[in-house]
Amino acid sequence: MSKSKDKKGGADKAAAGGPAGSGICVAGHPRSASAVRRAKGFGGLLGALLATGLGLSANLPLVEAMLRGLAGGIVGYIALWTVAVTVARQLVIAEVRTRYAEVRRAAATATEAEADAA
Repeated sequence: MSKSKDKKGGADKAAAGGPAGSGICVAGHPRSASAVRRAKGFGGLLGALLATGLGLSANLPLVEAMLRGLAGGIVGYIALWTVAVTVARQLVIAEVRTRYAEVRRAAATATEAEADAA
């Protein structure tokens, strides 16, 4: 399949109102997306360092400790990614609710001002 066909198919899904263009998502929010990326990196690094350090302190051979460090990095990456996405989702929802309340308050104030002027 050529690249032009791949791009065309993706555009059709977005135009049809598919998941790419509908709703609120963490990946579409600039601060949340960067925070999730940062958390994934720290999780992988922390998991790898922790597992490698524990393996070396248990007097394992270096290769075995490094393999455990690799596995620990993968686990840390996935664990912190899950936590970061969950927290970021709640923060995005709270931000949307706050903005919605501000807009409703402004609309109510404008309606009252029109009623007083009339």
